[in-house]
Amino acid sequence: MSCPICRGAEAPFASATVLRKYAARYVRCGDCGYVRAADPHWLAEAYAGSAITTLDTGIVARNLDLAERTAALLAWHWPQAGACLDHGAGSGLLVRLLRDRGYDFRWRDPYSANLFARGFEAQPGAHYDLATAFEVIEHLADPLQTLAALAAEADVLVLSSELLPATRNHPGEWHYYMLDSGQHIGFFSLPALQALARRLGLRLASDGRWLHVLSRRVPSPRFMRLLRKRRWRHWLLRHRRRATLAWSDQAALQARIDAAAAHDATP
Repeated sequence: MSCPICRGAEAPFASATVLRKYAARYVRCGDCGYVRAADPHWLAEAYAGSAITTLDTGIVARNLDLAERTAALLAWHWPQAGACLDHGAGSGLLVRLLRDRGYDFRWRDPYSANLFARGFEAQPGAHYDLATAFEVIEHLADPLQTLAALAAEADVLVLSSELLPATRNHPGEWHYYMLDSGQHIGFFSLPALQALARRLGLRLASDGRWLHVLSRRVPSPRFMRLLRKRRWRHWLLRHRRRATLAWSDQAALQARIDAAAAHDATP
């Protein structure tokens, strides 16, 4: 087998039991260090109830944190950004949070219902200044294919995924395998992300832990590390703040409702 990221040779890495009943084999690339489940045949069952697992108790705190980080990135590196996309947007909470901060984000997720950003769905064929894919790439059997398609739609990609630790990185040692949910099947090292960026013709900036930017022009490593600090993010956002879209969004949605009602009332 060859690595789907860099085409390097893979070797057996670990084994585990997924969903308390399926034997899983993990392989690791000898070149870039990418670890993946060799045959994740359990995925249909893992997503049968909901794309959002019951074990994801950190979902609200994570979205609040990512909204701050994304807004700070946009404010300081892409201040003129217009339409942006949240791919794999789940309930739409992040889209709503970023629209509340003044950024024109759009929702897209084929596996989840849009609860918080209804009326602001992505449109086919649209192009975006920036796209986020948060807690997405570890779910993908072919991340290169998905991100290549996303890079064709957006100039900047912002990803979140925990990087594989150098040690204690086997199932049972590292929480990110999420064996009882069965949804996490691919795990990136920093060299694997760098190889992915090269395959896409882009550069990589990473905070070295969780947040990663792929683009032709990327923030400095220092800026990415500073984004980890909440006080620094708040300082950045105080100095470059956009007006909220909350009330103009409400007005636009009300206008659509009124127009639809008027159309229905027409004889």
